[in-house]
Amino acid sequence: MKKVLWLVTARSGSKSIIDKNIKLLGGHPLLGFRVKCGLSTTCTSDLWISTDSEAYAEIAKSYGAIVPFIRPKSLSGDTIMSVDVILHAMEHAKSISAEYEYIGLLEPTSPFISSKDLDLAISKLDSNKDADAIVAVRESRPHKIFTQEEDVFLDKIAINLDALNRFDRQAFKKEITPSGGFYISRWDNFLSSKTFYTKKTLGYEVDEIAGIEIDEPLDWSFAEFIIEKKLFNKSILFEHDGL
Repeated sequence: MKKVLWLVTARSGSKSIIDKNIKLLGGHPLLGFRVKCGLSTTCTSDLWISTDSEAYAEIAKSYGAIVPFIRPKSLSGDTIMSVDVILHAMEHAKSISAEYEYIGLLEPTSPFISSKDLDLAISKLDSNKDADAIVAVRESRPHKIFTQEEDVFLDKIAINLDALNRFDRQAFKKEITPSGGFYISRWDNFLSSKTFYTKKTLGYEVDEIAGIEIDEPLDWSFAEFIIEKKLFNKSILFEHDGL
């Protein structure tokens, strides 16, 4: 039994950024970052690409991914839930008698997660036998004290800011939110719960750069800035492969 099946999900047909999953960032397709990250972990694992595109599949293979299937059209629309895509891959693993302890989802939209983060997350989950899963989180900003439901007047914010004047900002309780960086679950737990989020899901906090998730054109521009200013060392992933 291998430790982890890393699953990179990369359907074609992105609307916000055309062909986002294979768009070049720093000279490499977005999905290439996740493939190389998963392949660089120290745990015994396989890395599969789940895509509906033969072209995407070939690109993923050039970066070292296994392409066990082309995702059926029934799982390729923009309203398809990730859980169904994951369960499809897990069922395929069962059909070929491939066994794993964990299922790990790596979405291309979070390119700046490191393999070290994945290794440490697996180690954290390993060491807590009561935990079902672990997901990447980042510090939430702005703090909820600065937000309210849309209304004509900023009445709730006014009350909160008035209270803020009487308290030290450092007294705020830290808030976290999922970053999209990775989702890892014990294999059997995911099959039974069909979610990475249970009452026994651990959080693994990543920094501001690793916590970036690319959904809109402005996010892409920010990611290009990160690469240009060398705030993320992409050579860690790509320098030894001639890619």
